[in-house]
Amino acid sequence: MFARKNRGFSLLELMIVLIIAAILISTALPSFTSFISNQERKSALYGLMGAFAFARQHAVMTGAIVTVCPLDITDTCGRDWNGDIHAFLDPNNTRKLIAPKALLRTISPSGNGRLVVRSLHRSYFQFRPTGFVHSDLGNVTWCPKSRDASLAGQIIINRGGQVRVARDTDNDGIPEDSRGRPLRC
Repeated sequence: MFARKNRGFSLLELMIVLIIAAILISTALPSFTSFISNQERKSALYGLMGAFAFARQHAVMTGAIVTVCPLDITDTCGRDWNGDIHAFLDPNNTRKLIAPKALLRTISPSGNGRLVVRSLHRSYFQFRPTGFVHSDLGNVTWCPKSRDASLAGQIIINRGGQVRVARDTDNDGIPEDSRGRPLRC
């Protein structure tokens, strides 16, 4: 007798595999989307935290004021934190990048969200040679394009120059700001 060789899948077998794959993908997609949003938030916040920590450390090491802010076209601190953010030596407290060699670091925030800075009166942060904040206290909030507060994050800068990420202390899924209020986007 002749043995029959299988040369592939039958149409029925292929359809069953495709249906199972579609079910698995539709189940995993929401989790994957949430994972991506969470990683975007972490990337933006931890990049900024690194810049603030670097600026504070450099202020202590050099004995000079270090300013962190976005620069406008005149190399003066601007208000648009959704472009490049710069840390630079600012010994005369002018909040202006005077020489290219004074530039210490530049970071570009992620393009999938927006940064909002809340400080008393300013849109920049400065560190003294002691490591303390020279300018106002404040925070930087990252909001996703969807404006979903549960995916938002915030960096809080205290008077001592220490930087921390806002946490969800009441377990409602939305981090709280320095006053204990839920973040808003």
